[in-house]
Amino acid sequence: MKNSVFELKGEMSLLNVLLLHASDTDAIADALQEHDAAAWQMLARSPIIVDCQQISAVPESETMDFERLRRLLQQTGLIPVGIRNLNDAASVAAEKAGWAVLRPGGSQTRTPPLKNKTVSEPVQRLMTVERPVRSGQQVYCPDGDIVVLQQTSAGSELLAGGSVHVYGALRGRVLAGVQGDTGARIFCQQLEAELVAIAGRYRLLDEMEENFKGQAVMVCLEDEKLKIIAI
Repeated sequence: MKNSVFELKGEMSLLNVLLLHASDTDAIADALQEHDAAAWQMLARSPIIVDCQQISAVPESETMDFERLRRLLQQTGLIPVGIRNLNDAASVAAEKAGWAVLRPGGSQTRTPPLKNKTVSEPVQRLMTVERPVRSGQQVYCPDGDIVVLQQTSAGSELLAGGSVHVYGALRGRVLAGVQGDTGARIFCQQLEAELVAIAGRYRLLDEMEENFKGQAVMVCLEDEKLKIIAI
C-alpha cells in the first residue's frame, strides 16, 4: 500500500567523488585553492562524497579536522553529502563532526585529479566509447578528446581536456576543455544536454535557443562567449 505522506524511490544520481591523498587540512585547503577556479564553478552546488581509501591506514587520519574539511568544501561551493573508507576511530570522529559515514565502495570511480601529472604518466589523447553512456556514468579524458559512437543518457557526464564528439543524442552534462583549452569544441547529432561547457563557460538546457534543441550542433567559444551553431 502506498504511503500517503511520502514515497520511497530508488534513483541513480551522478555524484562527484573527492579522493583524498593527505589528511592534513592545511594541505587540502591549499590544493582546493590552487585547483582551477573554472572547474569549481562548473561543479558549484554539486553533491560530493569524500573518499579516504588512500589515507585510511595512516594514523593521522584519526585526528583529521573533519569539521574544517566540511567547511572547506562548502566554501568551494560543493555540497558534502558523506565520507567513506575510514577506519573505525576516524569514522567515530567524522560522525561527531556531523558527517554521514557511508559504506565502503567506489573503487572504480574516476575523478579529475587535484595534482599535476608526473612526466612518467601516460597521456591519452583520444578516448573512444563504443557503447551508450548510461545514467550515472562519468567518462573522463583529461588530456585529449572523447568520441562517443552512440548516445549518452540523462544523468551521465563527459569531461574532456580537448573536444567531445557524440554521434547520437547528447544528454546529461558535457564539459570540454576542462584544463582551460578555449579551442575545444563539442559536436553532437542531437542536442538534449542539461549542461554544455567549454573551459569554464557553460550554458544550461533551459538557456538554449529552442531551434537548437534536438538538432545537430557544434558548441564553441567565440569572444569568450559560448556559441551554439547548427551543423
